[in-house]
Amino acid sequence: MSIVRVKSIICTLVGAGILAGSLVLPSAFAQDNSDGRYRPEGRTFARGAANLFDDRLFEARTYVTGTDVAEFASATIFYPLTLSFDLPNGVVVMSPGYTGTPESYDWWGPMLASVGIITAIIETNTPEDNLEQRKNALIAGIELIKRENANSASPINNKVDESQIAIMGHSLGGGASLRAAEELEGDIKAVIPLTPYCCELGQSFEGDLKGVSTPTLIIAAADDTIAPPETHSRLLYDEINSSTNKVYLEFAEGAHGLPTNQGSEFQTQGTYVYAFLKANFTNDSKYSDFIGGDGEDSFSSYETN
Repeated sequence: MSIVRVKSIICTLVGAGILAGSLVLPSAFAQDNSDGRYRPEGRTFARGAANLFDDRLFEARTYVTGTDVAEFASATIFYPLTLSFDLPNGVVVMSPGYTGTPESYDWWGPMLASVGIITAIIETNTPEDNLEQRKNALIAGIELIKRENANSASPINNKVDESQIAIMGHSLGGGASLRAAEELEGDIKAVIPLTPYCCELGQSFEGDLKGVSTPTLIIAAADDTIAPPETHSRLLYDEINSSTNKVYLEFAEGAHGLPTNQGSEFQTQGTYVYAFLKANFTNDSKYSDFIGGDGEDSFSSYETN
C-alpha cells in the first residue's frame, strides 16, 4: 500500500481518538497499560504511524522518577518494552506549558513509546514556572535520562541511545525548548516546540535565535489566540538561522491547546513528530522524504528549508 494511501487512512483515525478523563499517576515501578493507569489512546495513533512507515509496534510501560531533582518535581517516563538483544532507544524530554502537568499530555507518552521512542514528561516544580525555569528543567531532564540509563535498578537501564536525544515543549515549554537547544547545541538531535509561547509571559520577543543549530520542528495553530503564530511560532521560526534544518507546520484549525488531551489532529501531530525525530535520529530517507513532502490538506502553512 502506498504512503499516500496509508496517510489518507490514518488521518481518519483522528476522529476516533477522543481523549477524555483523568490520569492516575503510576507508581515508581514499571506498569502495564491495560488497567487504567494511563489512557492508551496514544497507541492508536502509534499504530497509524507504524503502518505508514512499516515500523515495529511495541508495548508501552511507564514509571515516575526524578523526585530528587532540584529543577523539577518529577518526570513520568514512558518506554517501549523491548527484548534483551534490541538496540537502545532514542528519547525525547518534554516540558508542559504554563499551568500544565504531565497528565495534560498523556497521549504523547503511549504514542511515542509504542513506536520505540522513550518519552519523559516533566512535572515542573510549580505549574507557574517561568520560561527560564522550564529551560533549566529540560536540560536537567536530559541528565536524568542519562542517569537512569546508567542505573541498574531503572527500567530503562542500558536502553537509551545517548546519541539520539531530543527535547519538546508546549506553549511556554515550547519557547523554553528553543532556549535549551541554544545551550545544548550538539548534545541533542532535534527540538520540537508545540504552539510555542515566544518569551516570558507578557513580554515581547527580543534578541534572536541564531544560536539554535539543532534541527527544529515548530507546530502552530492558525486559531491560536494565546500565542498567535505571527508573534510567536512564525516569528520564532524566522529567527532561527537559515542554515539550520527547520520545519514550520501550521494547522488551519486548532487553538493553543492543540497538543494537549483537549486538542485535535492527534494522528497527524504524532506522525509528523515521530517522523521528524526518526529522520534526525537515524538519517533514514523514508522519514526525511516524508518530512520533505508537501504536507497535509489540514495545514494552512507547511515550510521546510
